Amino acid sequence: MTGYKTYRWALLLMLFGIYPAFMAGQSDTPILTRLLQMGMEDVSLEERDGIWRIAYSDRAYRETSHGLFDVLNMLLDRQDTPPDEIRLLVLKERIPTLSVTLAGETVRLYRSGSLSLREVITNLQISYDTSLDAPHLRRLTAENSSAGKIDMVLYPRISLRNAWLDKLYGAAFDIAPALEIGLWKGASFTGQVIIPVWNNMVGEMDYIRAGMVVFRQEYRFPHNLFASFHIGHFNSNRMGADATLRYRPNSDRWMVSLNAGLTGSSTFYRGKWEVTTWKRLTGSAAFRYNLPLYHLQFDLTAQRYIYGDYGVRMDCSRHFGEVTIGFYAMYSGGLPNGGFHFAVPLPQKKRSTRAVRVRLPDYFDLEYEAQSGNEYASRRLGRYYETRPDENRSRAYLHPRFLKERLLYEVR
Repeated sequence: MTGYKTYRWALLLMLFGIYPAFMAGQSDTPILTRLLQMGMEDVSLEERDGIWRIAYSDRAYRETSHGLFDVLNMLLDRQDTPPDEIRLLVLKERIPTLSVTLAGETVRLYRSGSLSLREVITNLQISYDTSLDAPHLRRLTAENSSAGKIDMVLYPRISLRNAWLDKLYGAAFDIAPALEIGLWKGASFTGQVIIPVWNNMVGEMDYIRAGMVVFRQEYRFPHNLFASFHIGHFNSNRMGADATLRYRPNSDRWMVSLNAGLTGSSTFYRGKWEVTTWKRLTGSAAFRYNLPLYHLQFDLTAQRYIYGDYGVRMDCSRHFGEVTIGFYAMYSGGLPNGGFHFAVPLPQKKRSTRAVRVRLPDYFDLEYEAQSGNEYASRRLGRYYETRPDENRSRAYLHPRFLKERLLYEVR
């Protein structure tokens, strides 16, 4: 009897044209709508000449592969007729970063049961080359713009120093909330304050003080040439301007970069904020090589540091999923140094999609310096600064082969 009543109501709803909207699953929902429901931003879609070109920014997922995996599943599980080819452009601050190509025939074979999801992902084409598709999407109006979206990110900070004879270690623990705002294409603003929680050191560690207060503008030029410009208050007590130019091929087996900065001192002590003229010139030339088989990343950097010393540094980093662990050795001012660094993910895998949200950073990172006392510390050798609070080696590692392996890991 119950089955008869259900059938009767379904028949009545169908007669009045209500059934499709009431009973249809999300597989019939337009692609743009589904992407917006997933929390994607800057979404645009073009259907032309048998090709679907889809662009989106992903602020909803901690890792690029998590969002891409859900987008691919959404496209594979639809009931519409697939095109000849689906091309996805993954954006970062509305700048094309990755191109992912899914063949229409692969979609048809998956829906017929001839291919597994693992085989579909294996057949994906992932590249840094977005030159074929980006021009098609420039003229489209994107839905759910990331401009004006605000994140309040609560950064935990741990500092360790080994520069005293009367104590084993100097340590400090701070909470550093940062207001991160998306602006126009490639632009953002970060305003951060550092709140001390506990420390056994003296100086500015005892005071509430400015953290990163930075305006950032990034550009992508043809032939995989990238540039970024930062101005504001950085870490390591520096304030000034910084510019970086990077080039990498489509495979990202290697990358070269040039950096230059002009900064002054910025300190906060005994309730007084003191700044100096921007006159210290820093610069670096770096070469990176990726070994995809083992997800090893090697960085060789020749650098002029903050206080005028010149040096060279070699980093070796290994990526284990979302965790990155590395070691480094350096030589500056006639003295050797070294240490290790790591970055580990923090909860949650998927975040709120509100216009204003409070969250933890994607990763917690720490760099430990083995020789920070005596002459090395007194001469302030090897000192450098960073221009964003979320700078780490996990955040920007998007090697195509590594990304595909992360997608295959999601299939489990």
